[in-house]
Amino acid sequence: MDQSELKSKARGYRTEVYILSMLIWFAFKIWGGESVQTPSAIGGFFTIFFYAIDSWLWYWVASRHRDFMPSFFAGTSGFRFLLAIAICAIYYMVVGSSAMLTFLMVFLTYYLVLLIHHSIFFVRISNRL
Repeated sequence: MDQSELKSKARGYRTEVYILSMLIWFAFKIWGGESVQTPSAIGGFFTIFFYAIDSWLWYWVASRHRDFMPSFFAGTSGFRFLLAIAICAIYYMVVGSSAMLTFLMVFLTYYLVLLIHHSIFFVRISNRL
């Protein structure tokens, strides 16, 4: 793939992540109660922030250092997991254990849906590199 194709794929990935995040957020807004609004906002911010950086880094690694792609995917997975644990720990310190189960269910919805999307998207793209 040339530079323009890689940039287009990274932009498409970001767009798909934004759409998925908004769909999950709207679903929680419509069917969830008041107790899921804050966890949903935190989950949405996490996914948009992390995957925007992820798509930019993927473009940079894929365009300059293709031999580092397996290391990039492993590093991305590890960092995503550590960041998710850090966010859960910070939320627990702020609100305590009373609202933690609701937060975990909402946050894990974002985490798992986008983890599946990340895996499918990059398997398709990596086969073309």
